Amino acid sequence: MRANSQYIVWIVCCLILSSGTTYAQKKSNFGKPPKGSSKSKAKGTFETPKANKKRDISWKPTRLEFMLGVGPSGFLGDLGGQNDIGKPLFFDLEPTQTRYAVSTAVRYFLLKQHAVRGALTYAQIRGNDALTTYEKRHYRNIHFKAPVIEAAVHYEFHFLKPKTLQLAGAQTTKLFTGNRFGAYAAGGAGLFFFNSKSEFDGKWYALKPLSTEGQGLPDGPAPYSRFSASFPLGGGVYMLLNRNFTLGLDFGYRWTITDYIDDASGYYYNNDEIESRFGKLSAYFANPSVSLPDVPDREWYLEDQPRGNSESNDTYLFFQVTLSKAFGPSISNRQHKNKTRKDKSARKKKRKFKGKKRGFKLPSFHFGKRKKKFKISTF
Repeated sequence: MRANSQYIVWIVCCLILSSGTTYAQKKSNFGKPPKGSSKSKAKGTFETPKANKKRDISWKPTRLEFMLGVGPSGFLGDLGGQNDIGKPLFFDLEPTQTRYAVSTAVRYFLLKQHAVRGALTYAQIRGNDALTTYEKRHYRNIHFKAPVIEAAVHYEFHFLKPKTLQLAGAQTTKLFTGNRFGAYAAGGAGLFFFNSKSEFDGKWYALKPLSTEGQGLPDGPAPYSRFSASFPLGGGVYMLLNRNFTLGLDFGYRWTITDYIDDASGYYYNNDEIESRFGKLSAYFANPSVSLPDVPDREWYLEDQPRGNSESNDTYLFFQVTLSKAFGPSISNRQHKNKTRKDKSARKKKRKFKGKKRGFKLPSFHFGKRKKKFKISTF
Protein backbone atom coordinates (compact mmCIF):
# COMPACT_ATOMS: atom_id res chain seq x y z
CA MET A 1 0.00 0.00 0.00
CA ARG A 2 2.85 2.28 0.94
CA ALA A 3 4.60 1.38 -2.32
CA ASN A 4 1.47 2.21 -4.33
CA SER A 5 1.12 5.57 -2.63
CA GLN A 6 4.74 6.38 -3.45
CA TYR A 7 4.11 5.60 -7.12
CA ILE A 8 1.03 7.84 -7.09
CA VAL A 9 2.99 10.75 -5.52
CA TRP A 10 5.78 10.28 -8.13
CA ILE A 11 3.30 10.41 -11.06
CA VAL A 12 1.60 13.56 -9.65
CA CYS A 13 4.95 15.34 -9.31
CA CYS A 14 5.87 14.53 -12.94
CA LEU A 15 2.55 15.88 -14.20
CA ILE A 16 3.00 19.14 -12.25
CA LEU A 17 6.51 19.65 -13.65
CA SER A 18 5.44 18.98 -17.24
CA SER A 19 2.49 21.36 -17.00
CA GLY A 20 4.79 24.07 -15.56
CA THR A 21 7.24 23.71 -18.43
CA THR A 22 4.45 23.99 -21.02
CA TYR A 23 3.10 27.13 -19.31
CA ALA A 24 6.57 28.71 -19.29
CA GLN A 25 6.98 28.03 -23.02
CA LYS A 26 3.59 29.53 -23.80
CA LYS A 27 4.37 32.59 -21.70
CA SER A 28 7.69 33.14 -23.48
CA ASN A 29 5.95 32.95 -26.90
CA PHE A 30 3.08 35.18 -25.78
CA GLY A 31 2.52 38.03 -28.30
CA LYS A 32 4.84 36.50 -30.95
CA PRO A 33 3.32 35.13 -34.14
CA PRO A 34 4.28 31.59 -35.13
CA LYS A 35 6.87 31.09 -37.86
CA GLY A 36 5.56 31.12 -41.42
CA SER A 37 2.41 32.97 -40.37
CA SER A 38 1.07 35.71 -42.65
CA LYS A 39 0.94 37.88 -39.55
CA SER A 40 4.69 37.63 -39.03
CA LYS A 41 4.87 41.42 -39.25
CA ALA A 42 2.48 42.80 -36.69
CA LYS A 43 0.26 45.67 -37.64
CA GLY A 44 1.59 49.01 -36.51
CA THR A 45 5.17 47.82 -36.17
CA PHE A 46 7.97 49.25 -38.32
CA GLU A 47 11.59 48.45 -39.05
CA THR A 48 14.26 50.91 -38.05
CA PRO A 49 15.64 52.39 -41.30
CA LYS A 50 19.30 51.90 -42.00
CA ALA A 51 21.45 54.98 -41.75
CA ASN A 52 22.24 56.57 -45.12
CA LYS A 53 25.80 55.76 -46.10
CA LYS A 54 27.79 57.66 -48.69
CA ARG A 55 29.63 55.57 -51.23
CA ASP A 56 31.60 56.26 -54.42
CA ILE A 57 29.90 55.50 -57.70
CA SER A 58 31.84 52.97 -59.78
CA TRP A 59 33.74 54.39 -62.76
CA LYS A 60 33.46 51.19 -64.84
CA PRO A 61 29.93 51.63 -66.28
CA THR A 62 31.00 54.98 -67.81
CA ARG A 63 34.53 54.04 -68.88
CA LEU A 64 33.79 54.58 -72.62
CA GLU A 65 33.32 58.18 -73.84
CA PHE A 66 32.64 59.87 -77.18
CA MET A 67 34.18 63.34 -77.56
CA LEU A 68 33.78 66.35 -79.85
CA GLY A 69 36.22 69.28 -79.88
CA VAL A 70 36.58 72.63 -81.60
CA GLY A 71 39.04 75.49 -81.18
CA PRO A 72 41.96 77.47 -82.61
CA SER A 73 45.07 76.02 -84.27
CA GLY A 74 48.53 77.52 -84.61
CA PHE A 75 51.72 76.91 -86.60
CA LEU A 76 55.38 77.25 -85.59
CA GLY A 77 57.84 76.79 -88.45
CA ASP A 78 60.20 78.70 -90.72
CA LEU A 79 57.68 81.23 -92.04
CA GLY A 80 56.21 84.27 -90.35
CA GLY A 81 56.61 84.54 -86.59
CA GLN A 82 57.54 87.47 -84.36
CA ASN A 83 59.75 90.44 -85.21
CA ASP A 84 63.00 88.63 -84.56
CA ILE A 85 64.98 85.54 -85.49
CA GLY A 86 63.04 82.29 -85.05
CA LYS A 87 62.50 81.13 -81.45
CA PRO A 88 61.31 77.78 -80.07
CA LEU A 89 57.89 76.90 -78.67
CA PHE A 90 55.31 79.72 -78.25
CA PHE A 91 57.78 82.61 -78.38
CA ASP A 92 57.57 82.79 -82.19
CA LEU A 93 53.80 82.33 -82.55
CA GLU A 94 51.97 84.86 -84.73
CA PRO A 95 48.41 85.22 -83.30
CA THR A 96 46.94 86.71 -86.49
CA GLN A 97 47.65 83.44 -88.33
CA THR A 98 45.51 81.43 -85.93
CA ARG A 99 42.98 79.24 -87.72
CA TYR A 100 40.63 76.46 -86.54
CA ALA A 101 40.64 72.76 -85.67
CA VAL A 102 37.75 70.32 -85.20
CA SER A 103 38.09 66.80 -83.82
CA THR A 104 36.20 63.71 -82.82
CA ALA A 105 37.56 61.14 -80.38
CA VAL A 106 36.79 58.04 -78.35
CA ARG A 107 38.21 57.70 -74.83
CA TYR A 108 38.42 54.42 -72.91
CA PHE A 109 39.50 54.14 -69.27
CA LEU A 110 41.78 51.14 -68.78
CA LEU A 111 41.95 51.86 -65.05
CA LYS A 112 40.37 54.51 -62.88
CA GLN A 113 43.09 57.12 -63.65
CA HIS A 114 44.55 55.74 -66.90
CA ALA A 115 42.83 56.21 -70.26
CA VAL A 116 43.53 55.79 -73.97
CA ARG A 117 42.05 58.22 -76.50
CA GLY A 118 41.88 57.81 -80.27
CA ALA A 119 41.29 61.10 -82.10
CA LEU A 120 40.71 62.26 -85.67
CA THR A 121 41.36 65.98 -86.28
CA TYR A 122 40.96 68.33 -89.21
CA ALA A 123 42.73 71.70 -89.01
CA GLN A 124 43.88 74.66 -91.09
CA ILE A 125 47.31 76.23 -90.46
CA ARG A 126 49.07 79.26 -92.00
CA GLY A 127 52.29 81.24 -92.05
CA ASN A 128 53.26 84.52 -93.75
CA ASP A 129 56.62 86.34 -93.89
CA ALA A 130 54.92 89.64 -94.70
CA LEU A 131 53.63 89.90 -91.11
CA THR A 132 57.07 90.10 -89.49
CA THR A 133 59.37 93.14 -89.47
CA TYR A 134 62.54 91.03 -89.18
CA GLU A 135 64.26 91.92 -92.47
CA LYS A 136 65.56 88.56 -93.72
CA ARG A 137 62.19 86.94 -93.09
CA HIS A 138 60.05 89.84 -94.29
CA TYR A 139 61.79 90.18 -97.68
CA ARG A 140 61.94 86.44 -98.22
CA ASN A 141 58.20 86.97 -98.86
CA ILE A 142 57.06 83.32 -98.64
CA HIS A 143 53.58 82.45 -97.42
CA PHE A 144 51.51 79.28 -97.26
CA LYS A 145 48.34 77.65 -96.00
CA ALA A 146 47.77 73.94 -95.47
CA PRO A 147 44.97 71.63 -94.37
CA VAL A 148 46.06 69.03 -91.81
CA ILE A 149 44.27 65.73 -91.25
CA GLU A 150 45.61 63.90 -88.20
CA ALA A 151 44.85 60.51 -86.65
CA ALA A 152 46.47 60.05 -83.25
CA VAL A 153 46.41 57.84 -80.16
CA HIS A 154 46.87 59.54 -76.78
CA TYR A 155 47.65 58.09 -73.38
CA GLU A 156 46.10 60.11 -70.54
CA PHE A 157 46.92 60.11 -66.84
CA HIS A 158 44.03 61.62 -64.85
CA PHE A 159 45.70 62.90 -61.70
CA LEU A 160 42.40 64.53 -60.68
CA LYS A 161 39.00 62.92 -61.31
CA PRO A 162 35.43 63.95 -60.45
CA LYS A 163 34.26 62.24 -57.26
CA THR A 164 30.53 61.61 -57.46
CA LEU A 165 28.73 60.25 -54.40
CA GLN A 166 25.30 58.79 -53.75
CA LEU A 167 23.32 58.07 -50.60
CA ALA A 168 22.56 54.37 -50.28
CA GLY A 169 18.80 53.97 -50.01
CA ALA A 170 18.01 57.51 -51.16
CA GLN A 171 15.49 58.02 -53.92
CA THR A 172 17.72 60.36 -55.90
CA THR A 173 21.43 60.28 -56.43
CA LYS A 174 23.49 63.22 -55.18
CA LEU A 175 25.89 63.52 -58.09
CA PHE A 176 28.00 66.45 -56.99
CA THR A 177 28.44 65.81 -53.30
CA GLY A 178 32.12 65.31 -54.11
CA ASN A 179 34.52 67.07 -56.51
CA ARG A 180 33.14 67.56 -60.05
CA PHE A 181 36.43 68.69 -61.67
CA GLY A 182 39.11 66.61 -63.41
CA ALA A 183 42.56 67.20 -64.92
CA TYR A 184 44.97 65.07 -66.95
CA ALA A 185 48.31 65.03 -68.74
CA ALA A 186 48.54 63.38 -72.16
CA GLY A 187 51.09 62.19 -74.70
CA GLY A 188 50.98 60.00 -77.78
CA ALA A 189 51.78 59.48 -81.44
CA GLY A 190 49.96 59.96 -84.71
CA LEU A 191 50.06 60.24 -88.49
CA PHE A 192 48.98 63.31 -90.45
CA PHE A 193 48.56 64.51 -94.02
CA PHE A 194 49.21 68.07 -95.21
CA ASN A 195 49.05 69.86 -98.55
CA SER A 196 50.88 73.21 -98.57
CA LYS A 197 49.64 75.86 -101.00
CA SER A 198 50.65 79.39 -101.92
CA GLU A 199 48.83 82.19 -103.75
CA PHE A 200 49.76 83.86 -107.01
CA ASP A 201 47.53 86.22 -108.97
CA GLY A 202 44.44 85.28 -106.92
CA LYS A 203 44.92 81.50 -107.26
CA TRP A 204 46.29 78.95 -104.81
CA TYR A 205 48.82 76.39 -106.05
CA ALA A 206 50.05 73.21 -104.39
CA LEU A 207 53.78 73.65 -103.66
CA LYS A 208 55.10 70.09 -103.52
CA PRO A 209 54.84 69.39 -107.30
CA LEU A 210 56.72 72.68 -108.00
CA SER A 211 59.98 71.51 -106.30
CA THR A 212 60.77 74.99 -104.96
CA GLU A 213 64.08 73.91 -103.38
CA GLY A 214 65.23 71.87 -106.38
CA GLN A 215 63.88 68.53 -105.15
CA GLY A 216 64.84 65.83 -107.63
CA LEU A 217 67.46 67.99 -109.40
CA PRO A 218 71.22 67.22 -109.29
CA ASP A 219 72.65 67.94 -105.81
CA GLY A 220 69.17 68.91 -104.68
CA PRO A 221 67.24 67.38 -101.77
CA ALA A 222 64.99 64.36 -102.15
CA PRO A 223 61.26 65.01 -102.69
CA TYR A 224 59.39 65.12 -99.41
CA SER A 225 56.21 63.26 -98.50
CA ARG A 226 52.89 64.86 -97.61
CA PHE A 227 52.42 62.17 -94.96
CA SER A 228 54.36 62.41 -91.72
CA ALA A 229 54.32 61.46 -88.05
CA SER A 230 53.40 63.66 -85.09
CA PHE A 231 53.98 63.33 -81.36
CA PRO A 232 51.33 65.15 -79.30
CA LEU A 233 52.08 66.31 -75.79
CA GLY A 234 49.67 68.28 -73.62
CA GLY A 235 46.81 67.92 -71.19
CA GLY A 236 43.47 69.30 -70.18
CA VAL A 237 40.86 70.03 -67.56
CA TYR A 238 37.17 69.14 -67.51
CA MET A 239 34.03 69.43 -65.42
CA LEU A 240 31.21 66.94 -64.91
CA LEU A 241 28.01 68.69 -66.04
CA ASN A 242 25.26 66.17 -65.30
CA ARG A 243 25.24 62.41 -65.15
CA ASN A 244 27.38 61.37 -68.16
CA PHE A 245 28.26 64.70 -69.84
CA THR A 246 31.55 66.55 -69.29
CA LEU A 247 32.78 69.91 -70.63
CA GLY A 248 36.52 70.42 -70.95
CA LEU A 249 39.52 72.26 -72.36
CA ASP A 250 42.20 70.25 -74.19
CA PHE A 251 45.61 71.48 -75.30
CA GLY A 252 48.04 69.60 -77.54
CA TYR A 253 51.45 70.61 -78.91
CA ARG A 254 52.58 68.52 -81.93
CA TRP A 255 56.21 67.77 -82.70
CA THR A 256 56.71 66.35 -86.20
CA ILE A 257 59.44 64.58 -88.16
CA THR A 258 59.15 66.86 -91.20
CA ASP A 259 60.33 70.41 -91.91
CA TYR A 260 58.32 70.82 -95.10
CA ILE A 261 54.83 71.69 -93.81
CA ASP A 262 55.52 75.29 -94.94
CA ASP A 263 57.57 74.09 -97.98
CA ALA A 264 60.72 75.81 -96.62
CA SER A 265 63.58 73.88 -95.05
CA GLY A 266 67.00 73.95 -96.69
CA TYR A 267 68.79 76.27 -99.15
CA TYR A 268 68.01 78.20 -102.32
CA TYR A 269 68.64 76.27 -105.53
CA ASN A 270 69.71 77.82 -108.81
CA ASN A 271 66.56 79.64 -109.91
CA ASP A 272 67.34 79.44 -113.62
CA GLU A 273 67.59 75.64 -113.47
CA ILE A 274 64.28 75.43 -111.59
CA GLU A 275 62.63 77.59 -114.26
CA SER A 276 64.05 75.56 -117.14
CA ARG A 277 62.98 72.28 -115.52
CA PHE A 278 59.65 73.11 -113.85
CA GLY A 279 58.55 76.44 -115.35
CA LYS A 280 58.16 80.08 -114.36
CA LEU A 281 55.59 79.40 -111.63
CA SER A 282 58.05 77.14 -109.79
CA ALA A 283 60.82 79.74 -110.16
CA TYR A 284 58.58 82.45 -108.67
CA PHE A 285 57.54 80.39 -105.62
CA ALA A 286 61.16 79.29 -105.13
CA ASN A 287 62.16 82.96 -104.62
CA PRO A 288 59.20 85.35 -104.20
CA SER A 289 61.56 88.15 -103.09
CA VAL A 290 61.91 89.06 -106.80
CA SER A 291 58.42 90.61 -106.66
CA LEU A 292 59.51 93.17 -104.00
CA PRO A 293 61.25 96.33 -105.28
CA ASP A 294 62.87 97.42 -101.99
CA VAL A 295 64.88 94.32 -100.94
CA PRO A 296 67.91 95.56 -98.94
CA ASP A 297 70.26 92.82 -100.19
CA ARG A 298 69.43 90.50 -103.09
CA GLU A 299 72.31 88.20 -102.20
CA TRP A 300 70.36 86.93 -99.19
CA TYR A 301 68.17 84.92 -101.59
CA LEU A 302 70.69 83.56 -104.09
CA GLU A 303 71.84 79.98 -104.58
CA ASP A 304 73.16 78.16 -101.46
CA GLN A 305 71.79 80.80 -99.08
CA PRO A 306 69.50 79.50 -96.26
CA ARG A 307 65.87 79.41 -97.27
CA GLY A 308 64.76 77.75 -94.00
CA ASN A 309 66.18 76.12 -90.90
CA SER A 310 66.62 72.38 -91.48
CA GLU A 311 67.91 71.84 -87.93
CA SER A 312 64.45 72.20 -86.38
CA ASN A 313 61.28 70.56 -87.69
CA ASP A 314 57.89 72.22 -88.01
CA THR A 315 55.36 72.06 -85.19
CA TYR A 316 51.69 72.90 -84.80
CA LEU A 317 49.26 73.06 -81.90
CA PHE A 318 45.57 72.80 -81.04
CA PHE A 319 43.56 74.33 -78.20
CA GLN A 320 40.00 72.97 -78.07
CA VAL A 321 36.79 73.10 -76.09
CA THR A 322 35.55 69.52 -75.71
CA LEU A 323 32.20 67.96 -74.92
CA SER A 324 32.12 64.26 -74.02
CA LYS A 325 29.31 61.78 -73.46
CA ALA A 326 29.88 58.54 -71.59
CA PHE A 327 28.49 55.35 -73.14
CA GLY A 328 26.94 53.46 -70.26
CA PRO A 329 24.01 53.48 -67.86
CA SER A 330 23.32 56.76 -66.13
CA ILE A 331 24.69 57.08 -62.63
CA SER A 332 21.80 56.08 -60.34
CA ASN A 333 20.88 54.18 -57.20
CA ARG A 334 19.92 50.85 -58.73
CA GLN A 335 19.47 48.96 -55.47
CA HIS A 336 16.80 51.36 -54.27
CA LYS A 337 15.04 51.39 -57.66
CA ASN A 338 14.94 47.58 -57.85
CA LYS A 339 13.58 47.33 -54.28
CA THR A 340 10.87 49.93 -55.01
CA ARG A 341 9.90 48.07 -58.17
CA LYS A 342 9.57 44.77 -56.30
CA ASP A 343 7.48 46.37 -53.56
CA LYS A 344 5.12 47.88 -56.13
CA SER A 345 4.64 44.56 -57.94
CA ALA A 346 4.00 42.80 -54.61
CA ARG A 347 1.33 45.37 -53.68
CA LYS A 348 -0.34 44.98 -57.08
CA LYS A 349 -0.53 41.20 -56.66
CA LYS A 350 -2.00 41.61 -53.18
CA ARG A 351 -4.70 43.98 -54.45
CA LYS A 352 -5.49 41.60 -57.29
CA PHE A 353 -5.93 38.71 -54.85
CA LYS A 354 -8.14 40.78 -52.53
CA GLY A 355 -10.34 41.93 -55.35
CA LYS A 356 -11.26 38.39 -56.45
CA LYS A 357 -14.81 37.22 -55.71
CA ARG A 358 -14.94 34.35 -53.29
CA GLY A 359 -17.11 31.36 -54.14
CA PHE A 360 -20.07 30.21 -52.02
CA LYS A 361 -19.02 28.29 -48.91
CA LEU A 362 -21.31 26.08 -46.88
CA PRO A 363 -21.65 27.07 -43.22
CA SER A 364 -19.94 24.75 -40.80
CA PHE A 365 -21.97 23.42 -37.88
CA HIS A 366 -20.21 22.65 -34.64
CA PHE A 367 -21.96 20.62 -32.01
CA GLY A 368 -20.85 20.44 -28.48
CA LYS A 369 -18.33 22.63 -26.73
CA ARG A 370 -15.81 24.37 -29.03
CA LYS A 371 -12.13 24.11 -28.14
CA LYS A 372 -10.45 27.48 -27.50
CA LYS A 373 -7.53 28.25 -29.79
CA PHE A 374 -4.37 29.95 -28.65
CA LYS A 375 -4.83 33.63 -29.54
CA ILE A 376 -1.93 35.84 -30.55
CA SER A 377 -2.16 39.42 -29.37
CA THR A 378 -0.10 42.08 -31.17
CA PHE A 379 1.31 45.34 -29.94
